Amino acid sequence: MALASILSEMPDLLRRTLDEHTPDANGYCRECRDATGVSAAWPCVTRELAEEARHINSGGLPGTRDAGHAPAAREELQPSVAGRRRARDLSGATDSGRHRSALL
Repeated sequence: MALASILSEMPDLLRRTLDEHTPDANGYCRECRDATGVSAAWPCVTRELAEEARHINSGGLPGTRDAGHAPAAREELQPSVAGRRRARDLSGATDSGRHRSALL
């Protein structure tokens, strides 16, 4: 969230990031390619970060991005895609840790 907050204060860089990190015809990011030409699936992490920054820039709270709600309706907002992914990853790690300890 900190990087999204910083990016939200740089409108030119934010706009350029949103303009550049767009999907190609196959659903991959046009900008996120490694040296071998393999591209990240879109939306890439950079695009998700820029979307979060745009949300913050427009008055939203960090971690509450949801295009369907105005910033004034904060109690109804949902976590961002990145926030949901992080929560899923953390809950999966916790669950797998419980399963391992239960097996021992």
